Amino acid sequence: MEKMLSIFLMMGEMSNMRGYSNLLKLNIYIKRCKFNFFAGIAGMIICSIMYTPVPYLMGYIIDKVLIPHKSYIELYKIIAVLILLHMLRYGISIISKSLFIKVQNFVVNEVRVSMMDKIIDLPMSFLDKKEKGYILSRISECGNIGSLFSPMFINTFLSIFDFIFALIMMITLSYKLSIIVLIIVPIYFLTVKHSSSQLSESTKLMLETGAILNGETYEVLNGIEEIKILNGKNVQLRKFKMKLSEMVKNSIRQSKQILFFMENILLVNNLASVLILLFSGILILSNQLTIGIYTAFIAYMSKVFSTTSSFASLGMTVKPVCVSIERIQEFLEMEDENTEKHEIMNEHIISISGENLSFKYDENSENVINKLNFKMNKGDKVLIKGENGAGKSTLIKNILGLYSPAEGEIFINGKRYSLIDKRSVRNKIGVVSQNVFLFKGSVLDNILYGQSDKHKEDVLSLIQKYNLEKYIKGFENGLETEISQNGVGISGGQAQIIAFLRATIEKKDVIILDEGISNMDIETRKIILKILQERDICSILMIISHQEEDVKFVNKTIYLNKGDSE
Repeated sequence: MEKMLSIFLMMGEMSNMRGYSNLLKLNIYIKRCKFNFFAGIAGMIICSIMYTPVPYLMGYIIDKVLIPHKSYIELYKIIAVLILLHMLRYGISIISKSLFIKVQNFVVNEVRVSMMDKIIDLPMSFLDKKEKGYILSRISECGNIGSLFSPMFINTFLSIFDFIFALIMMITLSYKLSIIVLIIVPIYFLTVKHSSSQLSESTKLMLETGAILNGETYEVLNGIEEIKILNGKNVQLRKFKMKLSEMVKNSIRQSKQILFFMENILLVNNLASVLILLFSGILILSNQLTIGIYTAFIAYMSKVFSTTSSFASLGMTVKPVCVSIERIQEFLEMEDENTEKHEIMNEHIISISGENLSFKYDENSENVINKLNFKMNKGDKVLIKGENGAGKSTLIKNILGLYSPAEGEIFINGKRYSLIDKRSVRNKIGVVSQNVFLFKGSVLDNILYGQSDKHKEDVLSLIQKYNLEKYIKGFENGLETEISQNGVGISGGQAQIIAFLRATIEKKDVIILDEGISNMDIETRKIILKILQERDICSILMIISHQEEDVKFVNKTIYLNKGDSE
C-alpha cells in the first residue's frame, strides 16, 4: 500500500508539486479496503494493456488488408478481434471503476466517522471557543478527499501505463517521428502545467471571494429584522455590491484563465500535429513510412499527449485535496478530553470530593467557582445551593468532566479525576437538567439513547414501576411519538419526564437534577421527588433547585457563593 502511494509521491515530485506527502495519511483508511483498491488498479492496468494493440491493428487493416489485397475475410477477422477487445475492455473497466466507487465512498465515510468521533471526544473548552462554522467546514472537507479516489482521477493516475505502452509502440513504428514527439512532449507538459497553475490560483481566489459573499448574504438573512428597523437597506446593499464586485472581478479572471488553458493546449496540440504531418509526409513520399503506420502513430501520439496533459494539470485536483487532508489531520490530532493514560473506572462511585476547586470559562475572566471544598459519600442526598451565577451548574459540569478546573482537583473514590477516563465516569451518572436536549426520533428512542442493552420492555416496566403511565399517554402516540429536531412540540415538563426515565432506566451511582423538575407541574414534581426520596435509584443524589421546600429530605448542602462547602 505504502509503495503504491510512494510511487504517486515520486510522480508528484517529477511534476514539481508540493504537499503530496499528505496523501500517505490516507494509508490507514485504504488498508481497510485494500482488496477493492488493488483489484481496481489491476483492472485499469489490464484495460491499458488491452488498448495497446488497437491503433496497430487499425494501421494493419489499412496497409495489409484494404490497400493491397482488399480482403473482406481478413477485414472481418480483425474487426472481430477489435470488437472483442473493446467489449472485454468495457467489462473490465466497469468492474474496476465500480470497485473504486466503493473505495471512494468507504474512505470518505471512514474519514467522516473519524471526524465525528474526534468532535465528540474534544474538550468542551475547545468546542465552546471554536466557531461552529470552523468545525462544519472541516467535516465538509471530507468530501474533497473523495475526488482522489474517483474512477476518473485514478484513471488519470494510471494513464502512465498508457503513456509507456504508447511510447513503446511509437518507437517500434517509427523512431524518427518518436524523436520529434519526445522533443515536443516537455514543451507540451510545461505549457499545460503553467496554464493549470494560473487557473488553479484564479479558482482559489474565486472560491474565497464567493465564501465572503455567502457570509455577507448570511448576515443579511440573520439580521433582516434589525436591517428593517434601522433602515439599513442601503448600507447592506453597498456592502453586498462591494463584495459582489470583487467576486465578479475574480470570476472574469478565472474565465480568462480557463480560456487560455484550453487554447494553449489546443495550440500546442495543433502545432505538434502539423509538425508530425510534415515529417510524416516527407517519410511517406520517400517510401519510409506507410499510411497505416502513420494512422497508428497518430493514435499513439494522441494518447501520449493526453496523458502528458493529465499529469501536467494533476495539481489542480491533488493540491486542494492535500490541503484538505492536512486540515483534517490537524483536527484529528487535537488532544482529546481522554487519553490512553487515563484510567478506566470500573468500580462503583462511592465518593466525590473537591479540594480548593476554582474554575473560570476564560483566562481573562473572573473565577466562577473560587477555592471550593466539598465531599459527597454513598447515601448522601445533596442540595447545591447558591445565587444565580454562583456556579451551581458549572460545578455539575466539572463533576461530569465536561470542563477541567483552573485550580484544585476533583476526586472520584479518592482518585484524581484528571487521571480518570471521563466517559467511564459519565456511564455511572444520570442527569436531568432544566433545558433537556431531545434528539430527533421517537420518545422511546430518546429514553433509550445511549443504552445498548435496554429495550422497550425495560422502559414499559420502569414506567409501570414509577406509576408514570398517564404522563406517557399524554404524548400523541405514546412512546412512538415522533420528536422533531430540538424537541419542537414537546413541553418542558414532558422533556424532563423523558430525561428522568433516561437517567434511571439503568441504575446509576449518581443522579443529578440540575433544576431537573422545574418545568413539571406540581403533581408530577411531587411524584418524582417521592421516587427520589423513597426509592433506591442511586448511591449519591445531587439536586440544584430554587424550591427548597420540596427537597427537605436532603442530608447535606453545598453552598456556592464563590466560597467553600459546609
